[in-house]
Amino acid sequence: MTENSTPAPGYSFRDYTAALRAFRGAGYAVTGFAEFLADPQPKHLILRHDLDNSLEQALRVARLDAESDCRSTFFVRVHARGYNLLSLPSLKAIREIESMGHAVELHLEGGFSDVFGGDNDSWADRQRTVFEAAVDRELHGFSLHEPARMGNLDFADRLLERWGDPVTYHAYESRFMMPTMKYLSDSSGHWREGHFALWVDTVPQLQVLTHPFWWFETTPAENY
Repeated sequence: MTENSTPAPGYSFRDYTAALRAFRGAGYAVTGFAEFLADPQPKHLILRHDLDNSLEQALRVARLDAESDCRSTFFVRVHARGYNLLSLPSLKAIREIESMGHAVELHLEGGFSDVFGGDNDSWADRQRTVFEAAVDRELHGFSLHEPARMGNLDFADRLLERWGDPVTYHAYESRFMMPTMKYLSDSSGHWREGHFALWVDTVPQLQVLTHPFWWFETTPAENY
């Protein structure tokens, strides 16, 4: 590395907040799905977080988003091994996330019919019921966890149509994906098309998916 070279952005909270502030400084609205649907801006980043393992880690990211004058949508699992959606700590975390102006919706998952029978529709309905009981309100949107286990995006499209209002979107709809909108994800801790910080002012609208588990203050070991 030469003396004047700049390190590539990584997964530190410093890199994360620097990217958010760069988008805001370039005139992008950075919001969750509901704000985009209500009032899409010419330059708009939809910020999405899928919570595979930890609500505690989600809180850390939620605070960074708020401090950077950004809003986001967090998708929580019903069947997560790392947190119990109905536990007191989880409910308090959800309340705090929402108090910052963020949205919390359902991260829908499959595979249970392979063990217990039934079908993806019935298991999706059960997850929605548990989510709504936990947060004490109706569901408005959902994202798929490992889409192949839920019949891929055709299933999500059919489920959205079947559920209807007040469920108004799922995160993989064509209106939120390429070629309509740029889609970037840190799945498996890898940006396949480059860190989202590198996309400032390259496309007008984009959806950025992060998994808070990958992000850290000082070292990845914080999350293990």
